[in-house]
Amino acid sequence: MAADFTTMALPQQPIDLTGRTILQVVPELDIGGAEATTVEVSEAIIAAGGTALVASQGGRLVDQLTALGARILILPVASKNPVIMWRNRSHLAKIITDYQVDIIHARSRAPAWSSYFAARRTDSIYMSTYHGTVHRAPASKVFYNSVLTRGAAVIANSSYTASLIAEVHGVAAEKIKVIPRGCDVDHLARNNIDMARVVAKRTQWGVGADDFVVLCPARLTETKGQDVLLHAFAGVAAKAPEGMAVKLVFVGSTQGREAYLAGLKDLVSHYDLHDQVVFAGLEHDMAAAYAASDAVVAPSTRTEPFGRGVIEAQAATLPVIASDAGGFRETITTGSPTEGASGWLVAPGDAAAWHQALVTLVNTNASVRQKIGENGRTNACTHYTQQALCARTLSVYQQLIGPHPAAASQ
Repeated sequence: MAADFTTMALPQQPIDLTGRTILQVVPELDIGGAEATTVEVSEAIIAAGGTALVASQGGRLVDQLTALGARILILPVASKNPVIMWRNRSHLAKIITDYQVDIIHARSRAPAWSSYFAARRTDSIYMSTYHGTVHRAPASKVFYNSVLTRGAAVIANSSYTASLIAEVHGVAAEKIKVIPRGCDVDHLARNNIDMARVVAKRTQWGVGADDFVVLCPARLTETKGQDVLLHAFAGVAAKAPEGMAVKLVFVGSTQGREAYLAGLKDLVSHYDLHDQVVFAGLEHDMAAAYAASDAVVAPSTRTEPFGRGVIEAQAATLPVIASDAGGFRETITTGSPTEGASGWLVAPGDAAAWHQALVTLVNTNASVRQKIGENGRTNACTHYTQQALCARTLSVYQQLIGPHPAAASQ
C-alpha cells in the first residue's frame, strides 16, 4: 500500500539553532526557486541563532545573502564535470571541518554528489531538497538523481513529489519530509502595491487601464505550454462580454530558446493576435506584474512537481487556471467559489479545453472572480507562506542534529 504523504507539521515552538552551522549547497545564486529558497532559509537560520553558509559558484543574490549575514563560499559546484565534482568533494569536506558544519544541505544533483561524499568523508550529516522532476527513466538518470535520496532526510516540495521519490527511489516514507514551497504573502498583497507601479507596468506592456489581462509567468519553453495557450486563446476575445478587451501577457526569459519564441510569434501571426498578445520578457518586479493582471494561467504540458507561480498569483488575490496534474492539484482548490475555490484545473495540452476555461474565466461575473481571488489569498496565507517553509525546514535540521547543546547538558 502506498504511503500517505502529508505536509510536515509546523513546529510548536521556535527553533533554536544557537551554536549550529548549516551549509547549503546550490549551483548558482541567480533567478530560480532553489536559489530563492536558499536565501529565505539562510535568513531563518540566522534569525534562529545559527550560522548560515552557502557554497555556490555565485550570482546576483550574493550581495543579498551577504547583507543578511550569511557567509558565501565560491566553488564551481554548478559543474557536471566528474573531475571538478570530485575536487569539490575535497573543498566541501574542508569547509565542513573548518567551520564545524552540523548539516550539509544539497539543493541540486551535481553538487549533491560532491556534498554526499564530503559528508561521508567527514562523518557529518547530509540531506537534500528534491526541487526538480522525479524521472522514472532512463536508468542512468534515475541513478544520477538518486544522490538526492541518500541522506538522512530528503525534502519534497509536494505530496506528489514525495510519492514519486518513494516509488522510483525506494526511499522509506519516514525519511521524506513534505515541505511545500512558500512565498512572501505580504510582499504580494494588493494593498502593498502602489498604484503607480501598476500603471507603469500596464504602460510598459502596452495594455489599457480597462483591459482584462491574463498573465502567463514562466520561462519560454515547450514544457510550459505557451504554444498550447496561444492555440486556446484564439477566438476568446470574440466570446468575451461586450466591451471587454482581453490581453494575454507572457513574462519570462527565453533562456536561449529563440526558435521556440519565433514559433510562438508565428502562432500570433497565424491567429492574427498581434493586438492581443504581449511578450514582455524577463520580469524583475513580479509583485507589480501580478497587481497589473486580472488572472494567471499555468498551462504546463509536463507535470510540475509544485509550481510556485500559482501560489504567488493566489497570494496576489488572482484567480488561476493551471494544468490538471502534479503539484497543481494540491495548491489549487476547485469547485464552488462559496466553498473556497481558487481557480480551475484543465487537462494539460488540450487546447480546446483550455479555450473553454479561458472563455469561462472572462465571462465569470467580476464579483465572483474577486471571491475566487480572495479564496486564493486565504489559501496562500494559510498553507504556503515563506515563514512556514522556513519553520518546517529548520525543524528538520533540529530533528537531525538532535537536542540543543545547552539542553543536552542539563
